[in-house]
Amino acid sequence: MIVSRWGLPSPSSQQALTRWPTDFSRDITPIPCHSHNDYWRKVPLYDALAAGCTGVEADVWLDPLKPNELRVGHTRKDLTAARTLKSLYIDPLLTILENQNTPANVTVDALNNTMKVGVFNSSPNTSLTLLIDLKTSSKETFPVVLKLLQPLLEAGYLTTWTRDRGLIRGPITVVCTDYIEFKSILSPENSSPRIIFFDAPLPALSSLTPTPQDLQYNSNNSYYTSVSFDVEIGKPWLGMMTPGQVVKVRQQIQGAKERGLVSRYWDTPSWPVRAKEGVWRVLEREGVGMLSVDDLVGVKGAWEKGLKSLDLLR
Repeated sequence: MIVSRWGLPSPSSQQALTRWPTDFSRDITPIPCHSHNDYWRKVPLYDALAAGCTGVEADVWLDPLKPNELRVGHTRKDLTAARTLKSLYIDPLLTILENQNTPANVTVDALNNTMKVGVFNSSPNTSLTLLIDLKTSSKETFPVVLKLLQPLLEAGYLTTWTRDRGLIRGPITVVCTDYIEFKSILSPENSSPRIIFFDAPLPALSSLTPTPQDLQYNSNNSYYTSVSFDVEIGKPWLGMMTPGQVVKVRQQIQGAKERGLVSRYWDTPSWPVRAKEGVWRVLEREGVGMLSVDDLVGVKGAWEKGLKSLDLLR
């Protein structure tokens, strides 16, 4: 209903969300799919959640006129003042999680720590991955991302890591990619606690001759580990992956699992449908952590037709 009512004149769509019932996701089954270029959808974030996606992606650009704001879009010409990381993702997520975490839903663990629930009623411990794709320099953009995430951190909704307590899963796991420097992830500003994790290069995790940097990536500093399917694996032959391609995928996915990271291939085939769904099935069978997709309707339908469920909490 959120998606179908979006954009109706009165009350405004954004205002309507603040009164949304706590069980808005009760009929949604989460699946390990990542909504690639999510901001292009008719209703960013909510289209992905309605399909059951457990990951969404936003390309962000530093606004030269408003240095504390990040605009969302694929290229600079797509940017508008109304489409920001705060308005499209952070504020809506805060609203959803505030509605989800009513006194009746919140529990405590053995140490009397409050356990926050996530966006999916059917799987309250599933963490939604927010992939923030930096399109402007890490040095200038990363501090703004940290600042904008503070409301989610203060509310206890973020996955965090500290040297004393280790990794603590939260309803939202934030990952940065593209123009992000690994040293920013390890910086003191992001270490007490660490709230942003790295998108590690997937080929590095299965290298037979790893460099010292390759060995640094682990679940303390990274979450996703990704690569372009088209560049790294290549196009399927006559709509089917070759044995050599399958072996390479298997080795890379296993390398990710050994580090405790979530493997993800972007730029998978989109056409024909036989090739697209064939690659999805091979990736699922080999244990990929997340399917990166543009076709939300297609992946939901394929999942319901036979792609078996993965362990969303691994």
